[in-house]
Amino acid sequence: GQKLTLLCKGDKAVSFKDTLRIEFLDNSQLYSLQLLKTLKKEDHFLALEVSSYRTGKFNSPFIITDGKEKLLIEGFSFSVQSVLSETKKPVQPHGPFGPFKPPLPIWYLSAMTLVFLGLMSCLFIFFNRFLKRRRLIQKILQRKTYLSPSKSFILGLRKYKKDTPDAIENLEKLFKIFLEDLFFLPAVNKTNGQIMKFLKKYHRHIYKKEGQKIRQILNELSSLKNKAKDKKAFSKLKKICQEAVFLLEKSSGDTQ
Repeated sequence: GQKLTLLCKGDKAVSFKDTLRIEFLDNSQLYSLQLLKTLKKEDHFLALEVSSYRTGKFNSPFIITDGKEKLLIEGFSFSVQSVLSETKKPVQPHGPFGPFKPPLPIWYLSAMTLVFLGLMSCLFIFFNRFLKRRRLIQKILQRKTYLSPSKSFILGLRKYKKDTPDAIENLEKLFKIFLEDLFFLPAVNKTNGQIMKFLKKYHRHIYKKEGQKIRQILNELSSLKNKAKDKKAFSKLKKICQEAVFLLEKSSGDTQ
């Protein structure tokens, strides 16, 4: 019954129109994966809220469909196990204690402790990054509307009044929100270097193709905040951002 987020991304564009459902090719898999809610529908991306109502091993293939369009999912599997209380075992009789083995050397215990602490630290870092990534994706999905990231950016510009003291801050914030919505990477409240690092990690092809343009815009936004308000420079940078969001959105779609 736990609610999970299923993210599907592929090269072939599929335009779903109506309410989606999951169909199984093997009837023995019924209720292994139950569709609860459609979170996001795009030509190359699909986000679903799902759950499982039965225990055991689940193996694809299965089909996501709206009755007309169909999307075949393969190479996907998971298992659900029930936790049963263990039956108490009767106490077994034993002989006299001993003889005891000599204690382990201190250096050996210290080395094992360090190895254990190192493994625990690695696991903590891994799960912490995993949870942050999951929270970011959920935040972006909740924020997204029926508009594309580029149109949301343009609409956001229209809401802010021109020639206000915080105009450049608003432009920078909107551009970083656009990067989050388009590439699913953290950008708001991150430095320019961190943003480019995340872009290289999650979208290396975009980084190679458009990384220089994105870095230049971010640097110019940061630079303009530290200077006297220059209306001409702000208008020019605003136009560059407007053109860039549509170009980046098109590049992202072409490389999927």
